[in-house]
Amino acid sequence: MPTLLVTPAATFLMVFFIVPLSMVAVLTLFDYQPLTRSVSFVGLRNWHRILTSPELQQATVNTLLYAVMTVPLIVGVSLLAALGIHALPRWGALWRTVYFLPTIATMAAMSVVWRWLFYPGTGPVDATIGRLTGATDWLHSTTLALPAIAVIGSWAGIGSSMVMFLAGLTSVPQHLHEAGRLDGAGPWHRFWHITWPALGPSTMFALIIATRDALRVFDQVHVMTDGGPLGSTETLADLQWRYGVSYLDIGSGSIVNTVLLGLVLVTVAAQYLAGGRRLERAGAR
Repeated sequence: MPTLLVTPAATFLMVFFIVPLSMVAVLTLFDYQPLTRSVSFVGLRNWHRILTSPELQQATVNTLLYAVMTVPLIVGVSLLAALGIHALPRWGALWRTVYFLPTIATMAAMSVVWRWLFYPGTGPVDATIGRLTGATDWLHSTTLALPAIAVIGSWAGIGSSMVMFLAGLTSVPQHLHEAGRLDGAGPWHRFWHITWPALGPSTMFALIIATRDALRVFDQVHVMTDGGPLGSTETLADLQWRYGVSYLDIGSGSIVNTVLLGLVLVTVAAQYLAGGRRLERAGAR
């Protein structure tokens, strides 16, 4: 009986995770040409060529910079939005829907809209922010293109993280807030000593999901800049597409995919290990 209960999950894990991952690992060792269907074993030459390439190094730096620009903003703004919506006596459902709409929208389609917003000269961003700050033609600037992509990613990621925080807020014991209010604790003290520790698991989950999504960003990069200008917005996911689909270099694309998977696993594991200790200390307050 235990074997029968485990079999569906084990089969799903084998078919959709272990087998594809093994195939990717094998493909990194071959020069496979899908058009001619020629296969030749090259060993670690693919690894040496890709790992020492400036394209991979630049894509890795861009991916990490994008994560640094978006993850704190997503988690912080979604927490504030969740606190505000949770405190609303009315219209809470409406605002939850408004904030969650970017999450259910197709990112590629929304990227087309954002590309129009950033259109040089006549776009709303250049017509407003550009006139005030002098920062114009964002998507064709090597310094502004990646922040523009980060704005879109942050806008799209706030909704899902906000839902996680709203779910965590429903589990905060209300009698502790009442006790704190009777003891004369102000709103900030009640948040810091009661709400924030209770939101520890929600915060950790939102942080991990936001980081995972940031490291594998692809849609808005491919639609809005296609990795340009001069590779300033090239990310690992977009580089994987370029090698595997545009160049039909399956071995190189598989290596970039492996690097991306390793980066996600290492980053998420580091966050989990560091965050677990913080959550333990927060819960002890």
